[in-house]
Amino acid sequence: MGRPMGRPVAEFGCAKCYGEDERAVWGRQREGFEHEAEVADGSLFAVNLRRCRECSQKFVWIFTAVVDWMGGDDAQYVTVMPVTADEAAGLTTGTLRPRDLGALGRGRRHLNHDWPTGGPARLHWRSGRFLVAEGR
Repeated sequence: MGRPMGRPVAEFGCAKCYGEDERAVWGRQREGFEHEAEVADGSLFAVNLRRCRECSQKFVWIFTAVVDWMGGDDAQYVTVMPVTADEAAGLTTGTLRPRDLGALGRGRRHLNHDWPTGGPARLHWRSGRFLVAEGR
């Protein structure tokens, strides 16, 4: 029996894909994951599902770019958040839309790679709420 979507989950993943060291986890998630499905595919906004090859935990990857029309230094943001099997299924069938992912981020730790216009890249764990572009 599955859990209702959006409910907090006590534990996700393994030490390799969801451990405390964000740099080690970022490297693992970039190299040790298998791509499962494209949910939204665009040059400025993309959402896809990936799975840890070690423990099979599924994650949603959200990529957002903000065009810098003046200098060409486009800001880029990646959010990597674990999802339950029910949530992953909802994303692939369309019963869970990308714009609804912000609600799942409340109280759920997720990894952010932020590279703002004119600034250095920053990698950090974040708990709480994050926003996904409206209308996507």
